[in-house]
Parts: sequence; C-alpha cells; structure tokens
Amino acid sequence: MVVHNKEVQARRAIEDQGFTVLDANIVFRANCPNIDAIVFTKTEAFYVQIKSSTRPAGSDSVIVEGTTWTREQLYENAPIFNKHANHFQARLIVIVDTTKTGETDFYIAPPSELEKLARERGREFAARPKRDGTQRSIAFRKELPRAALARWRNAWHLLGEGGARSVQLEAQ
Repeated sequence: MVVHNKEVQARRAIEDQGFTVLDANIVFRANCPNIDAIVFTKTEAFYVQIKSSTRPAGSDSVIVEGTTWTREQLYENAPIFNKHANHFQARLIVIVDTTKTGETDFYIAPPSELEKLARERGREFAARPKRDGTQRSIAFRKELPRAALARWRNAWHLLGEGGARSVQLEAQ
C-alpha cells in the first residue's frame, strides 16, 4: 500500500512501534504551529513535528527542513523547528525520507541536536565560494548527509516505551 501523505505515513510507522498517535490538528481543532502529532507512551504524552524529505540536492542527503535558510536561522541561531515560541513545542522531529529506490527511512531526532548539525553544515556550505569565486547565496534548503543522521535512523527508542495502544480519549 502506498501512502502519499507523509504525516499519515509517519503516524502509522509510530503506531507500528506500539504507540498511540493522534493528529494534533484534529485534537485541537485548529492548525497547530510546531507540532503535527501527539504520541502516547506508557507514562506520558508528548508532541512531534513531522517533516518530509524528497529530492534533496545532495546525492546521499536528507532534507531536514524544506524551507531555505534565513540569515537569522543560519547566523543568529533562530529556531529552525519550534519557530513559534508561544505555541506547543515538539520534543522530537520525525523525518520521512523517501529514497530514490522508493523505500522509506524514518529519522527521529531531538530538534536542538538536529538544528545544531544543520546549522554547522549550512554555515560550511554558505562559506564555500561558488565556482566562479563569488559569494554563495543562503537560499538553499536545510539538508544533511545520511551518514550524519545515521544514529537517528529508525531511532524509535527515543519515543520511549510503547504499549499505550489502549489509550482512549473520551469524546468531548
């Protein structure tokens, strides 16, 4: 079965690991900045942001956030994830990466660590002159080599202990 909506695909993958997952926009009956899903473990619930990676510029890379860099994000440490300070904050970022072969990889990472890696890589790339020697624009997407993300590939353990499948929410 082919799932086209990456958020649905990520929620199903998390459920396959034994967790209950709810769509935050449905639960709160509004678009929720910073979060896409609520994950229930045996002992707690927390928020997750889901990102999709398709057609990165690098041959063996993953897009961790699809917008281009802003000067504030790249050089002044403005947030890449959890951009809206007065809203819910995601504890983890789940990246749904569709490879060229059509397979799907999932990367589960804490936003602060993912931001740090992306920012380091982005600054390195931005500092490298173009072939003609001119300064490079920062209008490129935030992506990382798969090797840099290896520790987070299928890192379902970061979600905690599953077994919360029996969680039932009462209808309001």
